[in-house]
Amino acid sequence: MEKMRNATFDMLKGIGILLVIIGHTFMKEIGPYIQAFHMPLFFMVAGYFFKYKPVKDQVIRDFRRLIVPYLFVVIITTLIAFAKDFKATGEIDLHLGTLYECGTPAWFLLALYGTKQIFNLLFQFSKQYYLLYAFLLSSIPCLIAHYIEINPMLAVGSSICGVFFYAVGHYVNVNQILIKSEPYKAFIVVIAILLWLNTSIFGAVDMHYCIFKLWIIDFLGACAGVYLCYALCNYIEKRTVRAKNLLTTIGYYSFVIYSFHAIEYVFPDWHQIASFSDGTALRPFVILICRLILAAVFVLITIKCKFLKNMFFPSLLKTDDIHPLKSVISVHFFCLTCLMALQI
Repeated sequence: MEKMRNATFDMLKGIGILLVIIGHTFMKEIGPYIQAFHMPLFFMVAGYFFKYKPVKDQVIRDFRRLIVPYLFVVIITTLIAFAKDFKATGEIDLHLGTLYECGTPAWFLLALYGTKQIFNLLFQFSKQYYLLYAFLLSSIPCLIAHYIEINPMLAVGSSICGVFFYAVGHYVNVNQILIKSEPYKAFIVVIAILLWLNTSIFGAVDMHYCIFKLWIIDFLGACAGVYLCYALCNYIEKRTVRAKNLLTTIGYYSFVIYSFHAIEYVFPDWHQIASFSDGTALRPFVILICRLILAAVFVLITIKCKFLKNMFFPSLLKTDDIHPLKSVISVHFFCLTCLMALQI
């Protein structure tokens, strides 16, 4: 499986994770243009490679791939928050709500897990009309969000929202839509730009809270934005090898980068590194550079650390006979070690 990776989709994930970091850094300036499609992108890419599995196998496989890293992220953030509060106030607050409230960027890991289980069941129910059912299902939380704010607890709403984009990814693959649309690529790009800009300017997309302001139009705008990224990947792949290799590498480690970004995003104390740029237009750029450097450092640490490598890339393990509970216990021991290192 690892030897047959699709470079274009690794590049797509590479662009996606870079957009996540850029969007979180320049939220006010260009946030809406990125938020219009950057999270649907990951759901669509995951759906593109969907293969039906028995429910039990799917649950166990995705638990190791998604829930264990999710627990790693939220436990680390919980321990850091506990350490900071205890040092500042002397009071004990375990911040256990972080585990299920999904108030950090880690919500995506839990949402993708839920989406994959829902779609696996949906596909078993209907292999012919799954795209229609996925659209109807995903529309429910989006329409509810028009009237009341959806609680992101356990990323239930986000999981349901993601089913449509996951289904679109699978539909595009099995029907070879990308290949069939190649002769009309220029025309599709123009239409995609218009749809994406419409969603960015007049609509609003926030999968965390199931917000799709223009509903169907924003669904289309998100898909359009993803297609534009795909077209960009094709262009880069044909024009420059260096950029292709860089984005492919970033995409391969996008899961690692996202997980560690979810940790540093919650604790902006390290922004003091950029204090020399306070009050200037350079500050967000300095923070962005620091975040990219941190991402590179985290990737290097993951490559060297067997524990982290096995957690983020369980498919590379020599044996599949590893119970997920053992991985969770390992995460807890690792986190406790980090807590001791904080010298509370």
